[in-house]
Amino acid sequence: MSIAAYLQTELVALSNEARRKYPEIKEAAERVIALLRHPGQGPSNLAAVLSQNQDVLKPFLLACDTKNVKLVTISIGCLRELISHKAMPEGSIEVVLKTLNDIMSHGVEIQLKILQTILPLLTNYNVHAESLAEALLLCFRLQDSRVVFVNNTAAATLRQLVIYIFEKVGDEDIAKQKSVSESQAQAKSEPQDQVDSTQENEEQLGPCALDAYLLFQDLCLLTNSEQARFLNLGSISRTFGLELIESVLTNHFHLFKQHKEFASLLRERVCPLIIKNFSDKHDFPQTMRLMRVVYILIKQFHEILAIECEIFLSMLIKLLEPEGNSQWQRVLAMEIFRGICGDNSLMRRIYRSYDQQSTSTDIFGDMIIAIGRLSTEKPLLIGAGSFVQDNSEISKPSHVSERDASENSVGGLSVSTSTMRIQCVDQLDKAEPPHIPETYLYYLSLICINSIADGLASYIFPIVSLSLHDQQRAQEQKEGSDVAESTPRPTLSVFPNTNTLDLSKTKEADDIALVTTMAESAWPGLLAAFSYFLGSNLDEELFHNVMRAYQNFTSVCGVLQLTIPRDAFLTSLCKNCLPVPHGGAPSGNSAVQDTSAPNITDKNMYCLRILLNVAQYLGGTLFDSWYLILETMQQAEHLLGIKLQRGGASGQKKLAGNFGSMTQPSTKSQSPLQNSSGRTNNGAIDYAGLASGSSHQEADVLALLASFKQLFDLSTHLDLPSFRSFSRALCKLGAAGSGLPFNDGKGTTTTPFVKSLRHINKSDDKSFAIEKLRYVCLLNVDRIAAVDDGSTVWDISVGYLIDTANHPTPSARIRMQACDAISDIILAAMAHAEQNSMARQEETQMRVMNNLRELIQNHGNSLVEIQRMGLETLNKLLQTSGQSLSFGWGLIFEMIQGSIGTTSSKAHVEDLLESSPTTASNETGSQATPAGALKPPGLVRIAFPCLQLICTDFLSLLNASNLQLCIDTLAAFGYQTEDLNISLTSVGLLWNISDFIQQSLRDTSSSPEASAGANSGEDESVEADEITLLFPNPELSRKNLSGLWMLLLFKISTLCSDTRPEVRNGAIQTLLRTIHINAASLDMAAWRQCMWKILLPLLDEVKTASCRKVEELPEPVNTGAFVMRNDSPSKQWDETHVLLYNGLAEVFQHFLLQLIRLHDYLEAWIFLMEHLETAALHSSPDVAIAALKGIQSMMRPPAIKDEATGKGPKSLAIGESELRLARLWETAWSIWERIGSAIVGRDPVIGDKREDYKSYGRTVTNNFTQETLTEYINVMHHLYPIIADKFELKDLRAFLDVVHLVLIYDRSPVYRPDVDYLSPLQLSIHDALTMLNLSTIQGGPAVVLEQLTNQFLLAFEAHGSFDPNADSPHPATLKPTYIALCKATMTRIVFLLDKFQQEKGIYADGVYAKVLKSFGIAMRLRYKCPPSFKHVDDIPLWKTATTAFLDSIKYGISTIEAFEKDISDAKFLEIWQELVVVCRGTMAPSLPIPIADMPLKSQALDEAFDLVFLHSMKTKVFARMGYHRVPAEILAELVQTLDLAANLYILSTPASLAPSPPTLPLATNANIKSNLISIMENSQAKSSELKNISSLSASTLNEDAQLDIIQGLGIVLHSTRNTMVPVGRERFAFACLDILFDLSSDVSSDSQDRLGSSRVGGAKDTTDCVRTADSSNGSTSAYGQSHTHSEKELRSRTAFAITPVLVERCRALLNAYSADQALLGKCPFPRLRHQEISLVLQRLNDLRLVPGALASSNTHSQDSTQDMIKHAILQGPSAHLFFLYEPLTDAMFCHDPEVLLLLKACLKTAGRSIGLPLK
Repeated sequence: MSIAAYLQTELVALSNEARRKYPEIKEAAERVIALLRHPGQGPSNLAAVLSQNQDVLKPFLLACDTKNVKLVTISIGCLRELISHKAMPEGSIEVVLKTLNDIMSHGVEIQLKILQTILPLLTNYNVHAESLAEALLLCFRLQDSRVVFVNNTAAATLRQLVIYIFEKVGDEDIAKQKSVSESQAQAKSEPQDQVDSTQENEEQLGPCALDAYLLFQDLCLLTNSEQARFLNLGSISRTFGLELIESVLTNHFHLFKQHKEFASLLRERVCPLIIKNFSDKHDFPQTMRLMRVVYILIKQFHEILAIECEIFLSMLIKLLEPEGNSQWQRVLAMEIFRGICGDNSLMRRIYRSYDQQSTSTDIFGDMIIAIGRLSTEKPLLIGAGSFVQDNSEISKPSHVSERDASENSVGGLSVSTSTMRIQCVDQLDKAEPPHIPETYLYYLSLICINSIADGLASYIFPIVSLSLHDQQRAQEQKEGSDVAESTPRPTLSVFPNTNTLDLSKTKEADDIALVTTMAESAWPGLLAAFSYFLGSNLDEELFHNVMRAYQNFTSVCGVLQLTIPRDAFLTSLCKNCLPVPHGGAPSGNSAVQDTSAPNITDKNMYCLRILLNVAQYLGGTLFDSWYLILETMQQAEHLLGIKLQRGGASGQKKLAGNFGSMTQPSTKSQSPLQNSSGRTNNGAIDYAGLASGSSHQEADVLALLASFKQLFDLSTHLDLPSFRSFSRALCKLGAAGSGLPFNDGKGTTTTPFVKSLRHINKSDDKSFAIEKLRYVCLLNVDRIAAVDDGSTVWDISVGYLIDTANHPTPSARIRMQACDAISDIILAAMAHAEQNSMARQEETQMRVMNNLRELIQNHGNSLVEIQRMGLETLNKLLQTSGQSLSFGWGLIFEMIQGSIGTTSSKAHVEDLLESSPTTASNETGSQATPAGALKPPGLVRIAFPCLQLICTDFLSLLNASNLQLCIDTLAAFGYQTEDLNISLTSVGLLWNISDFIQQSLRDTSSSPEASAGANSGEDESVEADEITLLFPNPELSRKNLSGLWMLLLFKISTLCSDTRPEVRNGAIQTLLRTIHINAASLDMAAWRQCMWKILLPLLDEVKTASCRKVEELPEPVNTGAFVMRNDSPSKQWDETHVLLYNGLAEVFQHFLLQLIRLHDYLEAWIFLMEHLETAALHSSPDVAIAALKGIQSMMRPPAIKDEATGKGPKSLAIGESELRLARLWETAWSIWERIGSAIVGRDPVIGDKREDYKSYGRTVTNNFTQETLTEYINVMHHLYPIIADKFELKDLRAFLDVVHLVLIYDRSPVYRPDVDYLSPLQLSIHDALTMLNLSTIQGGPAVVLEQLTNQFLLAFEAHGSFDPNADSPHPATLKPTYIALCKATMTRIVFLLDKFQQEKGIYADGVYAKVLKSFGIAMRLRYKCPPSFKHVDDIPLWKTATTAFLDSIKYGISTIEAFEKDISDAKFLEIWQELVVVCRGTMAPSLPIPIADMPLKSQALDEAFDLVFLHSMKTKVFARMGYHRVPAEILAELVQTLDLAANLYILSTPASLAPSPPTLPLATNANIKSNLISIMENSQAKSSELKNISSLSASTLNEDAQLDIIQGLGIVLHSTRNTMVPVGRERFAFACLDILFDLSSDVSSDSQDRLGSSRVGGAKDTTDCVRTADSSNGSTSAYGQSHTHSEKELRSRTAFAITPVLVERCRALLNAYSADQALLGKCPFPRLRHQEISLVLQRLNDLRLVPGALASSNTHSQDSTQDMIKHAILQGPSAHLFFLYEPLTDAMFCHDPEVLLLLKACLKTAGRSIGLPLK
C-alpha cells in the first residue's frame, strides 16, 4: 500500500474518531486529506511535498495531546510512516521527540510503536547532540521497563542505534578523506598557511564522531556507576553497558585506532573500568562480559594498550591458579586463552611485545607454564597413565584406589563428555554459571596446547613450501631448463631438501626468527604437556588432535633446524609408538618372547603413523636421528607381526602365506629390478592388497606396514648426504640386532635407544635392517652404482653385508639373508651398468666381481653353500649379462652337468654309437649316475635354471660342438631322478633347441649353394643312415645342423620309454610335435631316417617297456569309460600308448603325401595300421579307443592340387599319387572290416583273417565297451567318403552285417541311457547309415531298409515280445532299450521309402511288407509299447508308428498297382495280408485301452488321433481294396473288420446264455468266397455277375446269422436280461459306420445330396470331421478326381461286398428298435441307441446305392411285369429302402418325434424314387 493510501485511510479513521469531541483534529485531518488528494505534483514527489508542509503533522500531534489511546495509536502509526518515507518536515524532529516522550506511558502497544518510530527517525534524519541524546534517553527509559517484551525490544533498538551511530562515523571519515584529497589537489596552488588551517580542521571531530565519542564516554561512565555527561541518564545495567561496549569495540575497533580521542577513551575509561571490576568479586554475567571485553582489547588493541594488556594477561594467568578462583572463573580465563592461542598472529605479536622485551613479563612462557600446570592438577580425573599402561583391562592407573579400580572408574577426556555445547563466555543469557563438566577445564588446556603448536606450523609451512618452490625454480633456471609458470608447487611430503634452505633471506626472515625463538622457548613446556596428555585417557578425536599438533611442532623444529627439540620430541614419540612390556625386557628365549610380548595398541599404531609422517617431512634433515626412527620401526614391525598372529586364523594364514613364504632366498630367474620392485620387508608383501580382504583390525595393521614400505620407497628423494646417513643408520641397526660390531667413523654403536624393547633376533628370524638395506639399495641402484657419487654408500652397505655373511656371530638365517641381499644388489648394479658407457661398465663390473669373490671366500667347510651361491650367481649373471659372453661355454656346460654327477665324456658317446637305438634308449632310460661320480646333494635345482636360461636366450651364441654339449646336458637332466619337474622341463627345452636348429637350417638353405647341394643329395632309395653323435667341426653347416636335429630326436626318443609316466609322456608329445612342425622341410633321406629309426621303432620300444613293467601286475578292471587315471602303472602306460598312437596317426595323416613318395610307403602304412589294430583288439578300453581314434585321424585324404607331389626331381605325378593313396584306403577298409569281425566273433568277408597279432600273449578282449564300439563305427564316417565310389553291394552287405552285430553287442560292461536320446553308439551307427549313398549301389535301398527294419524291431525285442497280450516285458536293466533308435529309424525308413518309392526291389523282395509288419507291431501293441520317453516328453511309440505307417502307404499302394507285372502274387498278397493284420489289430472294438487309468483328455486325444488314422485308411486302403488283384478272402476280412469296428456297444450276457463270438457269413460261407474269387479273377465281369454277389449275399443271411449279428451289436430282442455296454471309442465307431455308408454309395448320385445333409447326436461331429478331411485330401483320393471306368469297377466291387452287410445290419437294428419300443413304451431310449437309430435313418435317407448292389439272383428273369418292376426297383439307387420297407413301417409306432420324422423321410424318399406324387 502506498503512503498516500495509507495516510488517507488512517486520517479518515482519525477524523471519524475525533469528529465530535475534537473538531480541531477533524479539521486538521481533512486538510491533510485534501492535500493528499491534490498534492500539486506527481505521486513520486509526494514525500517531498509533505516534508515542506508544516500542517502535515498537526492532526497527529493534536491527537497525541488528547491522551486518547485509540487516537494516539493511529497517530503514532502515521508518524512512523511519515518518518520512514522522509515525509516529515526536518524542523519538527524536536516536537516529535517531545510528543513521543509525553505519550510513553500510555501502554505497551504505544511503547513498542515508539521504539519502532525512533529507529527510522535517527536513521533517516541527521539527529545530533541534544536531539540524539533525547532519542537515546527515550530508548534507555523504555529499556528499564518491567515488561520483558518492551525491555528486550528497547535493548535491541539501542544496540542497533549504537552501531548505527558508529557506522555514521565511518561514513563521515570517508567523506572527510575524500574532501581532504580534493582540497590537497587544489592546495598545490594555494599558500601554505591555508593548508595548515585545513590540517587543524582535520584534527577536530565531526558531528557524528562527536556524537559517538560522547555516547561511548557515557556508556563507560554509566557502566562504572558514574554520572553521564551526554545522556540525561542516571544509570544503566552494568551487563547491558558491557554488552554495548563490547559491541562497539568488536564492530568498530578501527575507529579507535584512527581517532586518538577514541583511543584515549580506551585508556582512560575502559581499562580502569575493567581493572576496577576485576578487583571486585562479581557475579557470572558481569565477569563473563568483562572477559569478552578483555579479549577484544587484547586482540585488537594490545599494541596501543601494551601495559594494560600485559596487566590483563597477567590477571588471566593468575585466574588459572586453583587457589581463590572458582571453577567458572578459571573456565572463562581458559576460554579467553583458547581464543588467544588459536590466533597464531596474535601469539606472535604478544611474544614480540612482551617476551622479547627485557623490561616486560614473559607472557608467552608464563601462559604455557600455567596451562601445563593446570593440566596436571588432577591426573586421575583424565586417566593419566592409561596409555602408558597399554589401555588394557588388566592394567589400572596407579593413582586409582582399589575401590575405584574395582569399579573401573578410570577418568578420561572425550569430546562427548568433556565439552560444552556453548562455551561459558558466549552464554550471555545466563544469570548463573552454567553446569560445567569436571574435565572441561583440562579439555581447554589441551586445545590451547594444540593450538600453539598448530599455529606455529600454519605460519612456517607455507613459507617453507614457497621457499622450496623458489629454490627449485632458481635451480632449474640455473641448469637452463624451461619451467612453465603454471608448475604446481612441490608438496612437503616427500623428503623436502631443507638442508640448503636459507630462510634468513626471505622477506619473512624476522617473523621466522621470532617463531624460532618462540619454539625454543616453548618446547620444554609443550613436550611435557604433550607427554602428559598422551599418557592420559583420551578419546580418538582428541588423541588424533594431540598427535597432529605433536607432528606439527616436531616438523617445525626440524624445519627451523632446532636439533635438540626435534630429537627430544622424536625420542618421546618413538617411546609412545611402542608399548611397555608387562614383565620388563623380554628374555632371549623365543618361546617366552612370543607369549610375553606386549600387545601393540591402536594408539601405538597411530603414533607410528605420525612418526612416519614426520620422517617423510624431515627425512632430509634427520641424519643421525634416522637410527631412532628405524629402530622404532623395527620393533614395531615385530610387534605388528605378533598382533597379526594373535588376530586369529585369518591373520595366521596371511602371515604363513606372505611372511613365511619368503623364508628362503628367491631363486626365480627374474630381473633384479623386477625382483626388487616386488619385495619389501619380509618379502615385499602387498599390504594394501591384503588389507582390502581383511578384517578391520588386520586391515589397519597391514595398512601401517604398507606405510613402512612407502617410507623406504621415498628414499629415492633423499639427497646424497641424507641418503648416506640413512644407509649408515640401517647398517648400525643391523649390527646392533645381530651382535656384530659396526664402526661408522663416529664410534661403535650397538646400543638401542630403548633397552627394554631391544629386538632379539630368533634363530629363524630375518634381519629387518638387512632386508630394508637390500630394498633401499635396489631402489637407489642408480646412485650407489655410480662411481663418482655413490662409492661411499656402496662401500658402507655392501661392506656391511659381506661382513655379516662372513662373520660367524650372526645366525645362519641372517647370513643367508645377507648373501641374498648381496646377490640382488650386485645384479641390479650390473643391469644398471649396461646402460652406461663401456668404460663405466668395466669399472662397475670389476667392483661387483671383487665383491662377489670376497663373498664366496672365507666359508671354511661350507663347500656346498659356496657352490650353491656360485651357481645362483652364475644363473643371475647369465640373466643380466649372458648376452655379452662369447667364450667358455664348454666350461659352463661342464659345471652345470657336474651338478648331477654325469659327464658327456667321449667314452660314453662311443658306447651310444655302438649300441642300437632300442638298446640305447633302454639303457639311458634307466641310467644311473656313473660309478665314481659324486653328485653334490640339492644342486640339480640350482644348476638347471642356468641351463634353462642358455637354452632360451643364448643358443645363438653356441657353435655345433656347444650345441651337442647342450643337447647331451639336457638329456642328462632328463635322465636324472632327483627332480621330476626338471626332467619334464628338460624335454621342453629340447623343443627350443629343435626350433633353433630348424631356423638355422632355413637360414642356410636360403643360399643357392645350399639349395643345390640339398637337391643333388636327395635320394629316395637310400637306406636310413645311422645317427651322428659327435661333431668335431664346430661350424653350423647344413650337414651339422641336420645331424644335430636327428641327434636331438634320438635323445628325445630315448626318453619316451622312461619309467616315469610324466617324463615319457612329455617326451612323446615333444617328439611328435617337433616332427609335425618341421617335417615339411625334410628331404627323403631324412624322412626315411625319421620314420624307420625314430618313429616306427618307438612302437615296439614303448610296448616292450610297458609289458616289462606291468607283466607281474593283474589285468585292470574295465570301467567302461575313457578315464585317464594315474592310479596304477598299467593305467599310466595306457596313457603313454594313447599319446603315442594319436601322435603317430596325426603325423601320418598330415604328411601322407610325403610318405607315399617312399618306395616302402605301404609297408610303413601297414606296420602302423596293424599296430593300431592290435591295440584296438588286445588292449584296455582307453588304449583301444585311442587306437581307433588314430585310425580315424588317418582316414583324411590329403588334397592333391599341384601337378606333382613334392618339389624334388623324384616327385610323383598326380595319377601315381592317387593310385598309391587308393592302395592305402583299400588296406584301411580291409583292416576295418577285420577289426569288426574280430569284435563280433565272425570271419572277415572282405579281407583275410589275421593270425600274427603281436599282442604279447594277450587275447582279444571279450567285453568291448560302448565307447570303443562307437569309435570303431566312427572310423567308417571318415573312411566311407573316400571309398564311396568303389563301394559295392558286397561291401554294403558286409558293412551292414558288422554294424548290426556291433549294435546288438551285449557284452559291454556299461550302457548309456537310450530312451530319450540315442546313445553315442546308436547315433554313430545311425549317422553311418544316413551317410550311405544308395543311389550308386544297385539293390542298396532294399538292403538298408531291411537293416533299418531290424533295428526298429530291436526296441520291441528288448521290451518283451511281439504279443500284444503279453502281460509285461522281460526286464532289461543292464541292456539297451533301443527306444530312441526306434524313433530315429522310423523317420529314416519313411524318408527312404519316399525317396526310393520307384525302387522295385523294395516291393519285389518283400521289404515293403516287412516294413508294414514292423509298424503294425507297434500299432497293435498300442499302450503296451515300451515307453517313448523317460525325462523328455515325446509322442508314444504307437502313435509315431501309426504316422510312419500312414506315410509308408501314402504312395505305396498306388506304386504296387503300378508295378503290377513286376511284383508276384505272393508278394502282393503278403502286403495286403499285413494291411489286414494292421486293420484288425487297430480297429477292433476290444483294443487294450486302459480307460480306467487314462484321463478323459488323453482318451479324447487318442480317439481323435484314431479318427485321423481311420480317414487315411479309408482313402488309402479301404478305397483301394476293390482292386482286382486283392483276393476275396482279404476283401471279406477287411469288410468284417470295418463292420466290427462300427459296433457302438456290446452285450453283457450271463455265462450260460452268452453267444459265441460273432462271425459274418462272408467269412464262413464258401459260396460267397468262391463267387467273389471268380468275379475278381475276371476283370471284364458284367453287371449280371455283380448282381450274383448281392443276391447270393442276401439269400445266405439266414436267421442264425442275423441273430449273431444282432447279438454282436448288443441289440435286445424281446428280452431284457442282457445289458448294453458302450465301446470305449464311440466317435470312432460312428466314423466306421459312416464309412460303411460311404463305401456303399454311388459317388455320382450321392455327392449333391450330401451337401445339405446333417448329422444328429454324437455322430455329427465325427462324420463332419471325416467329411472335412475327405474334402481336404480329395486330391490324393483314387476316386476324387475322375470317375474312369476302372475306378468305377473298383468302387462297384467294394460296394457289392459291403452293401449286403450294411443292409442286414440296418434291418437287425430297426427290428430290435421296434421290439424294444413295445417293451419300453413311452420311456426314452438310451442316448447311444437314440443317436445310432437317428444316424442310420439319416444315412439311409441320403444313401444312393451303386446300381445292382442289392439285386437278387431270382430277379434275372423278367417274364412278368411284376418281376420287371421288382428288378427295376432293386436296381435303383434307393433299393435299400424297399429292402427295409417292412422294418421301416414297423418302426412307425415309435414315440420319438425325431425318429418318426426320419422314418417318414425314408418312406417319402422311397416313394419319390418310383415316381409317387408326394407333398
